[in-house]
Amino acid sequence: GRGQTVETVVPTAVRVEAGWDRTSPTAAAINRFRIRDVTLDADIANEAARIISARIVSSVADAHIGATARRAAADDVTILTSDPTDVALASGAANVRVIQL
Repeated sequence: GRGQTVETVVPTAVRVEAGWDRTSPTAAAINRFRIRDVTLDADIANEAARIISARIVSSVADAHIGATARRAAADDVTILTSDPTDVALASGAANVRVIQL
């Protein structure tokens, strides 16, 4: 609704998988958007490792997405992905809407 803050983030493992180097001239267009990196720090790495250990998904990027969504569980989360099934599974019980690209 009105007055609601919206934040756009990208898990850094996703940027790596996509080949999105923020310093590359070819990234100039996407870099115009305010998209914050969510790093694979120790806490998120532990959550992502639990997702992989539980055999929910096998991709580090999908597990990083899931861990990021689970950390934002109190918020409404929308994820744009080409792999909606795995991303929905990795996100667990988080309040997530997955949209296929």
